[in-house]
Amino acid sequence: MELQHRLVRQAINIAISKAMEDMKGNTRRSIRNLIDLGLLFSKSENQKCFFSTAQKVIANPRNPYNSLVTRILSDVDNDTIKKVGLNLGYSSLIYGANKLKKRREDLGFMLPWLLIFDISESDPAIFHQMEHLIGEGKELGIYSYIICPHEKDDILSICEIAKRFEECLFVLKVPSGLILEQTAEFLGKIHNAMVSVQVTNMDFSCESDVNAFRLLKQNRCLYGFHVSYSENTIKQVTAPEYIRSAISLGNLFGTYIAENGVPDTCRDAVHAFACKERGEKGQPLITLEWFRDMRIISEKILSGNGYTAINLAERVYCEYIKAKDVVTKSLFEILQSTRLCTSF
Repeated sequence: MELQHRLVRQAINIAISKAMEDMKGNTRRSIRNLIDLGLLFSKSENQKCFFSTAQKVIANPRNPYNSLVTRILSDVDNDTIKKVGLNLGYSSLIYGANKLKKRREDLGFMLPWLLIFDISESDPAIFHQMEHLIGEGKELGIYSYIICPHEKDDILSICEIAKRFEECLFVLKVPSGLILEQTAEFLGKIHNAMVSVQVTNMDFSCESDVNAFRLLKQNRCLYGFHVSYSENTIKQVTAPEYIRSAISLGNLFGTYIAENGVPDTCRDAVHAFACKERGEKGQPLITLEWFRDMRIISEKILSGNGYTAINLAERVYCEYIKAKDVVTKSLFEILQSTRLCTSF
C-alpha cells in the first residue's frame, strides 16, 4: 500500500471511530460530519455532487438515516461498520475509482470497479485461482467483490480469502440454507464482508430465511436481502408490509433483481420505488434496483473526459477455472474479453 494512501486510510479510520463514538450522543451531527469527510476526500465532480446531495438529505430532521444508523450501531459489530465503510466508501469508490480512471486513459477502455465470482463447483484450485485474481484486481484498482457460494464450506474458504485482503470489500450472495450456526459465526468474525440473503418467498415467511437472518443478527453481521421480481410479483415485493418485514428481521439493505424478460417499464417502476424508499422521506432500509442503480453508481464514480458508456458490473466467467490444467489467463486478459453482466 503506497504511503499517501495508507496515511489517508488511517486518517479516515480515526475520523470514523470518533464519529461512531459521538453518535451515541448526537447521531444526526455525526452523520453530517461523516458526509463532510466524504466530500473532503472526493476527487471528481460526480463524487462531490453525491456527497452534496447527501448533505441535503441529512439536513431534513425527519430523514430515515438517523434511524438506520441507530440500528446499525446497535446490531452490527463496530469493527465491521468501520471496515466496510472504509473499504467501500474510500478504497473502492474514491481511491480505486481514481486508479481505474487513470488506467482507462492508458488502455482506452474502462475496467469495472466491481467483480462478481459465481463459484459453480467447490474445489481448492478454484479458490486458489480466485485469490490470485483478486490480488490482480486490487493492483488494477478493483476493491469490491461479490462472491456467490453454493456450498456451506465455500463460505469458510471465502472468509479465509477475505482475511488476506483486508482493504477490499466482500459481499457474499447466498441462499438462506447456507447460513448455519458455524457459517454465521465465521461471517461474524470477518469485518470486511457483508451478506446478502436470497429471499425464498414473497413475504419473508420461509423458516430457512428467518433462521438465516436470526443467526446473522446474533453474530452481529452486516446483512440484507436480495429478491428477484417480475411483472407478476412487483406488487408483493414493493408493498409497505414487505419492507416492514425486512426491517423487523434486521435487514439493512434490500436489492431488487429483475428476472429475464422483465420490461423496462417494470424496471423503471421498481427503481422509482427504491429511490423513494431510501430517500429523505423513506424507510430505514437502503433499497436498490440492481441494474439501474449499478449503472448510475458506475457512471457517477467512473465517468469523466467524455466517457459515459459504463458497464454495470463485470462477471468473471470462469469456464477456464473448471479446466484446471489450462489456467493461463490473467485477470486483465479476462476483462478484455468478458461479457457485460446480465445477472446478479
